[in-house]
Amino acid sequence: MASNGLIAIIPVRVGLEDFLRQALNSFGTDIKGKRLTGGLRIEFAQTPSIHFARFALLPDIERGAGRERLLFSTDYDGAQLRHLQEILAQTTNPDAIWGCCEGYKNCLSFVQFIREHTVAPDTYYISFRDESVPRLRSCMALNETLQAWYTRANPSKVLGLLPAVLRFGNLVRKFGNILWFPFDVLIRGVFTAAECVVIGRRFGARNFLQAGKQINATLNRVWWIYPFNLLLNNKYRRVTSPYSQASTNPPSNPTPPGYPPEDAILQNQLTLITDVKPETLPRLRAVLALIDLYGRRLSTPGSLVGISTIHTVRWAIIDGGKRLLMVSNYDGTWENYIDEFAEMILSGLDALWSSAPDFPSAGAQDVAALKEFLRRHQIPANVFYSAYPEASVLNLKENLEFARWYGPLIRYLIGVSQCGRQQF
Repeated sequence: MASNGLIAIIPVRVGLEDFLRQALNSFGTDIKGKRLTGGLRIEFAQTPSIHFARFALLPDIERGAGRERLLFSTDYDGAQLRHLQEILAQTTNPDAIWGCCEGYKNCLSFVQFIREHTVAPDTYYISFRDESVPRLRSCMALNETLQAWYTRANPSKVLGLLPAVLRFGNLVRKFGNILWFPFDVLIRGVFTAAECVVIGRRFGARNFLQAGKQINATLNRVWWIYPFNLLLNNKYRRVTSPYSQASTNPPSNPTPPGYPPEDAILQNQLTLITDVKPETLPRLRAVLALIDLYGRRLSTPGSLVGISTIHTVRWAIIDGGKRLLMVSNYDGTWENYIDEFAEMILSGLDALWSSAPDFPSAGAQDVAALKEFLRRHQIPANVFYSAYPEASVLNLKENLEFARWYGPLIRYLIGVSQCGRQQF
């Protein structure tokens, strides 16, 4: 089933900003409905096609100080029409949210209303493209059930064969991957080369080349990037000064009281909005197109050029090219996430945010200044939902591979074992 994403940015009616903020915060701090207050709710968990969802209030600088826009973002399976219909059906009081937004009439026009305010992402990376929520959950359940069966005091002889079977299966899988590797490289290479030609024509050969050099400068560990850097003598410029551009009193966690807390569960969300210098816009568009290409064509499931903590991430140029929006869902703490970014894709961060007027002069290698920059532009989420909040990208990858290779065999062995029968 195809995976999709939705970003809608909608102006909030004047005077209703605080009401909407409080309503969303009440929902966001009780995302599972344990308090059962009877107020505004969207039963995301009752919609088995939603991976992640969030609400956040963005500043609406174009309409004046104090004005805000509602950001509604989801990652979901299937068609957009069905997704929006499910959202509406699972909302207890739609007018409490959408009635605070300009242009909203009633539930009958909800689908058209959202579509009119939808923003198309310039870059969209999904760790497990085309893996549905039920599929991910079933793979997790299979592994958990196997562990429960196998840790019993007296496992059957059939289940006792599992370690040997799995060792043999791993050898077969590794051998198969080695055989498939050259064909995989050829197929990916052909499609990537074709898309590079399209990107070069669309944004200009100069912007395309500059974007590629800037993104790839610190990615020599990636085998298909190393020849590019070697051929063009592409190197990253390191600062020589030991001093950071960061202030002595950097901003801390910007989440205000009443909002869902950061680092509350294994997963987190990050919403950023930065200004874009007009002269950098053509190159930035080429950068986003190349990163999108890397994510779709060259990344392996669960890893974006070596980063294995990103579930989904989107960048979108908004406001007629004046601003860049980032919407990300990831594992671990905010600090660790940014540290991994700065270590693994240093030049990529420079390529993205050197378009901002206040980006550190030394770039992302000045990690303290980078964190200060990101905190300054971070938008706290009023609502954050995950369909599998305790599962990391690495856990999901392992469960998917296990189920893909051994699922039928495991189900059969457990079914015929003396321990009993279980329906998966």
